[in-house]
Amino acid sequence: MTDVIRILCREHENTLTLIRTLERQVAISERGEVPDYDIVEGIADYFLSYPDLYHHPKENLVFAKLRERDPAAASNIGDLQGEHDEIALRTRDFSAAARSMRGGVAVAGIPFEKWAGNFIEFQKQHMENEERLFFPVALEVLTPQDWQELEAKMMDQDDPLFGERVGERYEVLHANILQWENADRQRQNENYR
Repeated sequence: MTDVIRILCREHENTLTLIRTLERQVAISERGEVPDYDIVEGIADYFLSYPDLYHHPKENLVFAKLRERDPAAASNIGDLQGEHDEIALRTRDFSAAARSMRGGVAVAGIPFEKWAGNFIEFQKQHMENEERLFFPVALEVLTPQDWQELEAKMMDQDDPLFGERVGERYEVLHANILQWENADRQRQNENYR
């Protein structure tokens, strides 16, 4: 595996961590309790900033190189750029809905659980397709020189939530994620005893 693909997979793992965090908020809402909209809005804000501005452009560079090297293989994967555009649109819609739902009001007659569920499923499906179709084909087709060129073109932007320095606007979300992960680890340890 190349460093580029390793980074993209790590970023997918981080995305899954946020999705699990959002799923926790959905579960809270499904129990009839009020989700923590600061956390929901923090997740939406993160998706608006890091994946759309840094993660997807990296994947688009790899895809462009794949299309250049093997157009048939790239066409079998589908419209990756179009999916990234769709994710950006859905993220903006989800972010606006999250802000509107703070008072517990459904947006356009759609409850929070539905908005979040649709957002979660699209994100999961997109990443699964990339890891199942796109990444393996790119690894097979692209040359070591291609990977070096790609790595040189990619912006080295520290992740504002999962990087070494957590951005101020993500401190609460980061603390909640760490708290939940620690609680999950403790439960797993207790189950192994």
